[in-house]
Amino acid sequence: MKHFNNSNMKYFLFLFPALCLLLLGGCGKSSSPSPASPFSDAAWNYTAEDIIAYEGDGYSTYDSVYGGVCYTYPKVYEERKGIIKYMFDGQERLMCIAWTCSAEEEQELFELYDFIEGTVNALTDETDVTSNAGHVWYREDGNIILSLMITSDLKALQYAYLHPDVSNPPKEAN
Repeated sequence: MKHFNNSNMKYFLFLFPALCLLLLGGCGKSSSPSPASPFSDAAWNYTAEDIIAYEGDGYSTYDSVYGGVCYTYPKVYEERKGIIKYMFDGQERLMCIAWTCSAEEEQELFELYDFIEGTVNALTDETDVTSNAGHVWYREDGNIILSLMITSDLKALQYAYLHPDVSNPPKEAN
Protein backbone atom coordinates (compact mmCIF):
# COMPACT_ATOMS: atom_id res chain seq x y z
CA MET A 1 0.00 0.00 0.00
CA LYS A 2 3.07 2.25 0.05
CA HIS A 3 2.61 3.02 -3.65
CA PHE A 4 -0.97 4.16 -3.16
CA ASN A 5 -0.21 7.80 -2.24
CA ASN A 6 -2.56 10.73 -1.67
CA SER A 7 -2.80 11.72 -5.34
CA ASN A 8 -3.78 8.15 -6.25
CA MET A 9 -6.32 8.16 -3.41
CA LYS A 10 -7.92 11.38 -4.69
CA TYR A 11 -8.07 9.90 -8.19
CA PHE A 12 -9.66 6.71 -6.83
CA LEU A 13 -12.19 8.60 -4.70
CA PHE A 14 -13.18 10.68 -7.70
CA LEU A 15 -13.57 7.77 -10.13
CA PHE A 16 -15.17 5.24 -7.77
CA PRO A 17 -18.55 7.07 -7.45
CA ALA A 18 -18.65 7.68 -11.20
CA LEU A 19 -17.98 4.01 -11.87
CA CYS A 20 -20.70 2.98 -9.40
CA LEU A 21 -23.22 5.28 -11.08
CA LEU A 22 -22.42 3.85 -14.50
CA LEU A 23 -22.76 0.29 -13.27
CA LEU A 24 -25.97 0.92 -11.34
CA GLY A 25 -27.47 2.94 -14.17
CA GLY A 26 -27.03 0.05 -16.58
CA CYS A 27 -28.43 -2.62 -14.26
CA GLY A 28 -32.04 -1.46 -14.26
CA LYS A 29 -32.33 -0.78 -17.95
CA SER A 30 -34.09 -3.29 -20.13
CA SER A 31 -32.54 -3.95 -23.46
CA SER A 32 -34.48 -2.90 -26.52
CA PRO A 33 -36.47 -5.65 -28.22
CA SER A 34 -34.64 -7.65 -30.81
CA PRO A 35 -35.34 -6.93 -34.45
CA ALA A 36 -38.37 -8.71 -35.88
CA SER A 37 -36.63 -9.63 -39.14
CA PRO A 38 -33.13 -10.01 -40.56
CA PHE A 39 -33.63 -7.25 -43.13
CA SER A 40 -34.61 -4.49 -40.70
CA ASP A 41 -33.68 -3.43 -37.18
CA ALA A 42 -37.33 -2.59 -36.47
CA ALA A 43 -39.05 -4.37 -33.58
CA TRP A 44 -42.77 -5.09 -33.21
CA ASN A 45 -43.18 -2.19 -30.78
CA TYR A 46 -42.06 0.36 -33.42
CA THR A 47 -44.50 3.08 -34.36
CA ALA A 48 -44.75 4.70 -37.76
CA GLU A 49 -42.64 7.56 -36.36
CA ASP A 50 -39.98 5.05 -35.27
CA ILE A 51 -39.94 3.55 -38.78
CA ILE A 52 -39.56 6.98 -40.38
CA ALA A 53 -36.76 7.85 -37.94
CA TYR A 54 -35.03 4.54 -38.75
CA GLU A 55 -35.55 4.41 -42.54
CA GLY A 56 -35.89 8.11 -43.38
CA ASP A 57 -38.35 10.27 -45.27
CA GLY A 58 -38.02 8.56 -48.67
CA TYR A 59 -41.12 6.39 -48.34
CA SER A 60 -44.35 5.72 -50.20
CA THR A 61 -47.58 4.63 -48.56
CA TYR A 62 -50.69 2.68 -49.40
CA ASP A 63 -53.46 0.97 -47.43
CA SER A 64 -52.18 -1.99 -45.42
CA VAL A 65 -54.00 -5.32 -45.61
CA TYR A 66 -54.22 -5.03 -41.80
CA GLY A 67 -56.41 -1.92 -41.86
CA GLY A 68 -53.72 0.72 -41.37
CA VAL A 69 -50.98 2.19 -43.52
CA CYS A 70 -48.11 0.41 -45.26
CA TYR A 71 -44.83 2.33 -45.55
CA THR A 72 -42.47 1.20 -48.31
CA TYR A 73 -38.80 2.00 -48.85
CA PRO A 74 -36.13 0.87 -51.27
CA LYS A 75 -33.99 -1.68 -49.42
CA VAL A 76 -30.96 -3.77 -50.36
CA TYR A 77 -30.89 -7.21 -48.77
CA GLU A 78 -28.38 -9.92 -49.64
CA GLU A 79 -26.84 -7.55 -52.21
CA ARG A 80 -30.14 -7.38 -54.09
CA LYS A 81 -32.28 -4.28 -54.59
CA GLY A 82 -35.82 -4.60 -53.34
CA ILE A 83 -38.57 -2.93 -51.37
CA ILE A 84 -39.23 -3.20 -47.65
CA LYS A 85 -42.80 -2.87 -46.41
CA TYR A 86 -43.86 -1.95 -42.89
CA MET A 87 -47.56 -2.79 -42.52
CA PHE A 88 -49.59 -1.35 -39.66
CA ASP A 89 -53.06 -2.25 -38.42
CA GLY A 90 -55.92 0.16 -37.64
CA GLN A 91 -54.54 0.71 -34.12
CA GLU A 92 -51.17 1.73 -35.65
CA ARG A 93 -49.39 -1.43 -34.47
CA LEU A 94 -46.72 -2.93 -36.71
CA MET A 95 -48.10 -6.26 -37.96
CA CYS A 96 -45.80 -7.26 -40.82
CA ILE A 97 -42.34 -6.49 -42.14
CA ALA A 98 -41.78 -7.82 -45.64
CA TRP A 99 -39.02 -7.51 -48.20
CA THR A 100 -39.72 -8.09 -51.89
CA CYS A 101 -37.61 -8.13 -54.99
CA SER A 102 -38.08 -8.92 -58.64
CA ALA A 103 -35.78 -10.27 -61.31
CA GLU A 104 -35.64 -10.69 -65.05
CA GLU A 105 -34.65 -14.36 -64.80
CA GLU A 106 -36.52 -16.97 -62.79
CA GLN A 107 -33.30 -18.74 -61.85
CA GLU A 108 -32.10 -15.69 -59.89
CA LEU A 109 -35.18 -15.87 -57.70
CA PHE A 110 -35.01 -19.66 -57.34
CA GLU A 111 -31.44 -19.34 -56.06
CA LEU A 112 -32.35 -16.53 -53.66
CA TYR A 113 -35.38 -18.52 -52.46
CA ASP A 114 -33.19 -21.57 -51.76
CA PHE A 115 -30.66 -19.41 -49.90
CA ILE A 116 -33.31 -17.72 -47.71
CA GLU A 117 -35.08 -21.02 -47.05
CA GLY A 118 -31.81 -22.59 -45.91
CA THR A 119 -31.05 -19.61 -43.69
CA VAL A 120 -34.48 -19.69 -42.01
CA ASN A 121 -34.33 -23.48 -41.64
CA ALA A 122 -31.03 -23.07 -39.80
CA LEU A 123 -32.51 -20.32 -37.63
CA THR A 124 -35.56 -22.42 -36.72
CA ASP A 125 -33.81 -25.82 -36.60
CA GLU A 126 -36.02 -27.11 -39.41
CA THR A 127 -34.96 -29.09 -42.44
CA ASP A 128 -37.99 -28.76 -44.71
CA VAL A 129 -37.27 -27.84 -48.31
CA THR A 130 -40.19 -26.80 -50.50
CA SER A 131 -38.84 -26.63 -54.06
CA ASN A 132 -39.73 -22.94 -54.37
CA ALA A 133 -43.43 -23.59 -53.77
CA GLY A 134 -43.67 -21.25 -50.79
CA HIS A 135 -42.84 -21.95 -47.19
CA VAL A 136 -44.39 -20.95 -43.88
CA TRP A 137 -42.53 -21.35 -40.61
CA TYR A 138 -45.07 -21.40 -37.78
CA ARG A 139 -43.50 -19.87 -34.68
CA GLU A 140 -44.80 -18.57 -31.37
CA ASP A 141 -43.05 -15.24 -31.95
CA GLY A 142 -44.65 -14.79 -35.38
CA ASN A 143 -44.80 -16.70 -38.62
CA ILE A 144 -42.27 -16.32 -41.41
CA ILE A 145 -43.55 -16.60 -44.97
CA LEU A 146 -41.38 -17.02 -48.04
CA SER A 147 -43.18 -16.90 -51.37
CA LEU A 148 -42.27 -16.82 -55.00
CA MET A 149 -44.46 -15.64 -57.87
CA ILE A 150 -43.42 -16.49 -61.42
CA THR A 151 -45.70 -15.47 -64.28
CA SER A 152 -45.07 -14.21 -67.79
CA ASP A 153 -45.43 -10.64 -66.50
CA LEU A 154 -44.01 -10.89 -62.99
CA LYS A 155 -41.10 -12.64 -61.33
CA ALA A 156 -40.98 -11.71 -57.65
CA LEU A 157 -40.01 -13.06 -54.25
CA GLN A 158 -41.45 -11.92 -50.92
CA TYR A 159 -39.92 -12.66 -47.51
CA ALA A 160 -42.26 -11.67 -44.67
CA TYR A 161 -42.23 -11.70 -40.88
CA LEU A 162 -45.66 -11.52 -39.24
CA HIS A 163 -46.50 -10.23 -35.79
CA PRO A 164 -47.75 -13.03 -33.49
CA ASP A 165 -51.21 -11.39 -33.41
CA VAL A 166 -51.67 -12.01 -37.15
CA SER A 167 -49.90 -15.35 -37.33
CA ASN A 168 -51.87 -18.55 -37.74
CA PRO A 169 -51.06 -21.98 -36.37
CA PRO A 170 -50.42 -24.73 -38.91
CA LYS A 171 -53.52 -26.34 -40.40
CA GLU A 172 -54.11 -29.84 -39.17
CA ALA A 173 -53.76 -32.52 -41.80
CA ASN A 174 -56.81 -34.74 -42.24
